[in-house]
Amino acid sequence: MNEAAGRRVMSLSHLSALHVPPHRFVELAAAGGFDAVGVRVAQSGESRGYALPSGSAALRDTRSALSDNGLRVLDVEVVKLHAGSTSDDWTAVMEAGAELGAEYLLVTVLDDDLPRAAAVLSHLAASASEYGLRCCLEPMVFSSVRDVRAATKVLDGIDAGLLVDTLHFARAGSTPSDLNPVSRQRFPYFQICDASFAGPAADPHEALSEARTDRLAPGDGVLPLLDIVRALPRTAAVSVEAPSTRGIEDPGGWTSHLGASTRALLTRADDDVDQSVFVHPTEAGAGNGTV
Repeated sequence: MNEAAGRRVMSLSHLSALHVPPHRFVELAAAGGFDAVGVRVAQSGESRGYALPSGSAALRDTRSALSDNGLRVLDVEVVKLHAGSTSDDWTAVMEAGAELGAEYLLVTVLDDDLPRAAAVLSHLAASASEYGLRCCLEPMVFSSVRDVRAATKVLDGIDAGLLVDTLHFARAGSTPSDLNPVSRQRFPYFQICDASFAGPAADPHEALSEARTDRLAPGDGVLPLLDIVRALPRTAAVSVEAPSTRGIEDPGGWTSHLGASTRALLTRADDDVDQSVFVHPTEAGAGNGTV
């Protein structure tokens, strides 16, 4: 929770307006009432994102914008674990995360050999901790780790988080009850957006296109966001990830709308359920099914 404001920490994911360079994106997030940002750092020359090497003007401008606007960096992304991934693939992202004081490193898996991917992820998590970062694995229907259940298997024995994105969660056909067996410690933050329909994805290619270009602001669609939010820890930070043509046409107006709509939804979620008297089964020590 953001103790000073009496509410959750609310961050704006860079994907919501990815064409806006990091220093300007920080300014938009501040104007929209966000507490933090996520920064998309280029993993390679072909990656969507921004190179922020140590000593660069881009990094210096981003840090200045953060300081001037009183914001912090919640996460940096994205490390994509392919077959044959090595530490060279993620060094630039971790170095930028450390320079920016980020808390989390977002990871996706694109290797269908999940035992191998888990071994690489374990190595990555250990490396990230040396940079002050905690890895968080994001399941997506168009990745090798499609849903929360698959993610918990990959994460078994690894000190890393599980990042729920409400769109990917819905498109995988998941329900809030799928979160119940998972330790609350796996959910330091989550991503939120809305969508025009609530069912699972019929085609992974369509799901990829929707995820990159056609999301709605929280509360503007039909996803069961309140139920998902209530199933996650009230202390978890919220990252608003909602790429849309509106973010391209009017990034300032779009980010302000995202801020206002997300605050309204989170207020409803927190007011409706007094989680201070709710003890999750995994916190109470019921069973040994935590992951």
